[in-house]
Amino acid sequence: MQHSPSPLSPIRPSVLEVFRQFRQDSSASALLSGLIAVLVGFAGPIVLIYAVAQSATLSNQTVLSWVWAATVLCGVVSVWLSLRFRVPLLSTWSTPGIAFLATALPGIPFPEAVGAFLISGLLVLLLGTIGPLTRLIGRIPTHLAGALNAAILLPFGFHAVQAFGKMPLLVGAMILVYFVLRHFAPRWAVAGVLLIGVAGSAALGLLHPGPISFALTQPQVVMPQFSWRAVLNLALPLTLLAFTGQFVPGFAALKVSGFTPPPAPIIRACGAASLAAAFVGCHTLTLAALLANIVSGPEAHPDPRRRYAAAVYAGVFNIVLGLFAGTFLHIIAVLPQEAIQALAGLALLTAIGSSLQAALATAPGSLASPTVLLVTLSGVALLGIGSAFWGILAGLAVYAAELGAIRSAATRQPEVPTPVQASD
Repeated sequence: MQHSPSPLSPIRPSVLEVFRQFRQDSSASALLSGLIAVLVGFAGPIVLIYAVAQSATLSNQTVLSWVWAATVLCGVVSVWLSLRFRVPLLSTWSTPGIAFLATALPGIPFPEAVGAFLISGLLVLLLGTIGPLTRLIGRIPTHLAGALNAAILLPFGFHAVQAFGKMPLLVGAMILVYFVLRHFAPRWAVAGVLLIGVAGSAALGLLHPGPISFALTQPQVVMPQFSWRAVLNLALPLTLLAFTGQFVPGFAALKVSGFTPPPAPIIRACGAASLAAAFVGCHTLTLAALLANIVSGPEAHPDPRRRYAAAVYAGVFNIVLGLFAGTFLHIIAVLPQEAIQALAGLALLTAIGSSLQAALATAPGSLASPTVLLVTLSGVALLGIGSAFWGILAGLAVYAAELGAIRSAATRQPEVPTPVQASD
């Protein structure tokens, strides 16, 4: 069952009506899901951002400006898109793009990198206007979308299990609380995990407190410079990674949860936000893939029509987070990494299960979904393009071959002769 409004008639009520409807659809579980999505989405990429900063010798002010742009602008896009379509649409920075920049950015002057960020945002904006491309994204079969989503989520489950091996007492308590609450109060299971993670870390002396100052983060405007080297080495790969690593699995995650919003306006909104973000030193902004599962699943709200509120809250939290980026960077550092990994894995456990079910139960006997899982989980990166793209491409190839074999068998099937009635 699809839960999104018709792409031809997006909801356009007055601002007062939008606010009134959002207030009616809001819930404590939606607010909590939005908070968890921001916490999970902020902790992981920050580690990569600092890796990029160290390898490219970027200043702390440049890093803070980067984070400010990603969180504030993504927050604005998330709130606007979610309220417009009443679908949980969460914007985020391209995590594969950050990992790519850790090795590609060193040696390129940062103003030239900003020029490449600007061109990448422009390419995303232009590609969002190409109808065949956006329609192709929307036509990915559900079982292949489920397989791709599962392959992206499973490593976070693996990390949670690995965290248990490193800190069995803390992570074991978080796991126990999760399953107990899943039985008695499922809507509060993730909240319980968060609380026990904080309390357990404090009791075990695992918190890393430090001086925390509350101050607004000031973005740093960087005038772009352009070079063919930066365009070829940064802009084009970042654009490919945005589509293959974020937009394709992002729409797949929404499709698994029953949401099929029109891709074109979402891609264009992210492209326009990327143009603004580039001037303050941030790379491409995209549709969330991993985090989409947190705000679009039943933990956000049992009623799918009200889950968009979780993405709105996540957008608001992102804006606040960006305005005080320096402060929250210190707060995130208080929790041990194992607690964050356990929280992410448990928060996504339901989504992992539903994705695997969609992948393997929708088309039993097909090898297309297992192909997507294997190729994507392999981490293979050919021609600088991530495994998510090659996984869905391989799955589509197997799916097409299977359909061709079925049609060929049907055409070869002999016709049953009509029995001849004997005459007197």
